[in-house]
Amino acid sequence: MIKRLLLVIALSSAVLARADDSFTKSLNPADFQAAGLGKLTPEEIAKLDALILARQAGAVQKAAEDTKKAVTATVREEERAAAKKEAASGGFIDKMKVILKPGTQIDYTTLDAMLPAGYSGWTKGQVLTLTNGQRWLVIDDGGDYDPPSGKPVHVRIVPGSLGSFFMEIENSSRVRVRFYGNVSTPGDAPAAGH
Repeated sequence: MIKRLLLVIALSSAVLARADDSFTKSLNPADFQAAGLGKLTPEEIAKLDALILARQAGAVQKAAEDTKKAVTATVREEERAAAKKEAASGGFIDKMKVILKPGTQIDYTTLDAMLPAGYSGWTKGQVLTLTNGQRWLVIDDGGDYDPPSGKPVHVRIVPGSLGSFFMEIENSSRVRVRFYGNVSTPGDAPAAGH
């Protein structure tokens, strides 16, 4: 948007700078005489130049305002489309996707969530679905069995080093996990471990 506005300002300035040149002085002598301008007094010529300059400046100003309105409308539409696309993209990890340069430092935050009632433990390769619709793949070896309590189980997703994540399960263990995606709508989340 800034580039477009700078272009409009530059074009307007160029036209106005050119408009500062006197109209009558820009004519060659033959055209000046053929138009009958040689009959005018210097005051009348100055008045004619001022009228032409005012008309040019008004036209340039109107063109600049029209262009600014068009650019602003275009930019607003692009921003709406980008916001709509971002909203449609959904998930926790989708919003975190960025292009990184070497040496870029990344900070993740801890996520508090719940496993639905019926959770009974984990094994390697199992996908645990949280009540918010996020799905996490267990990548640790081994397993852990907990008798189902009939209540949702609190978990915390904690960032580790080198982009890893750990799921800390309430009254149980801590297991290394990887984000596996989202269920289409969080309310449709299947039971944990499916």
